[in-house]
Amino acid sequence: MVHSEDPYLFFTWNITYATLSPLGVPQQVILIDGQFPGPKINCTSNNNIVVNVFNNLDEPFLLTWNGIQQRKNSWQEGTLGTTCPIPPGKNFTYHFQVKDQIGSFFYYATTALHHAAGAYGAIRIHSRDLIPVPFDRPEDEYDVLVGDWYTKGHSTLKKFLDSGRTLGRPDGILINGKRG
Repeated sequence: MVHSEDPYLFFTWNITYATLSPLGVPQQVILIDGQFPGPKINCTSNNNIVVNVFNNLDEPFLLTWNGIQQRKNSWQEGTLGTTCPIPPGKNFTYHFQVKDQIGSFFYYATTALHHAAGAYGAIRIHSRDLIPVPFDRPEDEYDVLVGDWYTKGHSTLKKFLDSGRTLGRPDGILINGKRG
């Protein structure tokens, strides 16, 4: 008898600050493994994903895997209440399976408005070859991450919200980390 599992994909990500100018104004952003937006996870349905995240920020950090079904492992979901944030200088290893899913998804930071500082990225899940899909393979694929952007840092934005103020209109739109 042979016991086997679906393939594993391993990632090691370092979370750091950097000064970038997405809208032409230098500001603090959050890089995931040196990238803004963060690296794309390109996988196949039923792959096991293992992401070891090292928090090099000066505050707790937490990622969530938006749209990824967390079967029998809700503590990997990355939302406060199901997962504790990663303390500064520590790491946490997320381990989940993209079971029976295909399509485009994304991940983002869920604490302290870190997503407003660029802590997000794309996840693309392809169909396994042995599972037919009811449409032709695409000619090409593009990941498009679109979002509001403020020239004030995430800490300032968090203070606004904590004091009861609104954020107001964003200073611009970013598409894949570039001015829209």
